[in-house]
Parts: sequence; structure tokens; C-alpha cells
Amino acid sequence: MEYGLGLKKKLHTVLKALFCICVMSSLSSHVLAYKAPDFTLFDQAGNSITLKDYRGKGLIIHFWGSWCPFCKDLQPGLDILYRKYKKSGLEVLAVSIGESPVADPQKALSELGVSFKTAVKGDKVARIYNVAGTPASYFINRVGEVV
Repeated sequence: MEYGLGLKKKLHTVLKALFCICVMSSLSSHVLAYKAPDFTLFDQAGNSITLKDYRGKGLIIHFWGSWCPFCKDLQPGLDILYRKYKKSGLEVLAVSIGESPVADPQKALSELGVSFKTAVKGDKVARIYNVAGTPASYFINRVGEVV
């Protein structure tokens, strides 16, 4: 996938920040963390997705909307991070919020070349996680804490 130089710099900065958070949270016991609220969501095919599915793995939960241009700018960088660290146990879950009834969030991600899955109708979970707007991403460490 080809990106402009400005976008590459922004993505590089975001990826470095996320990577630092992931490393710091796994090394430090002094990071302020709280137990991640459990959830059950569904993908567009109706398959359930729960926080328990990611037990023992690092998880970036990314709240977004297919209508959000900033989300679409961020997602290719998240996908780079996901592909690079997937074998080390990192997962990314996009959670679509604020969608119209005819929206197809998984198709929107696929068109961007993004390989991680998305859950749909995540508005209730977004409220539980106190999401104020999109994009919003949280890192949940291997023991189920938001850091």
C-alpha cells in the first residue's frame, strides 16, 4: 500500500507511541491500570467476539466509524503494527460505533487493506469504555488491564 510522506510520518509517530505504551505496560508494575470491562460484540456475519477471546494477549481496541476520516487515516498504521507484532501476541479489534443501518464496516476496512477484524454496533461498549469520540484506542495488556 502506498502512502504520502506526511501520512507516513504521522503513522510512524502514532506507531512509536503505541509501541512505547505496550512495552512500558508490560515492563512496569507502576503503570496506572484498571480491569478492562468485559464485553460481547458481534462481527457482521453474526459471530460473537468477547474480551475473553483475547485472554493472554495484548489487545488494542480501536473505536471508530466508517464515516470518520481520521479513523481511516489511523487504521493502516494500526494494521502495520498488528502485522508486525501478531506473532508476539498482539491483537487489534476495531469496534464500529455510530453507524447507519446500511453501513458495512468490515468492507470499509477491507477496502483500506486492513486485516484485523471489526465488531459492529459497538455503541454500548463505547459507553462502557467512556469513549468521547473517534478514533479512540485503548491498550489492554495480557492480564486484562487497560493501561
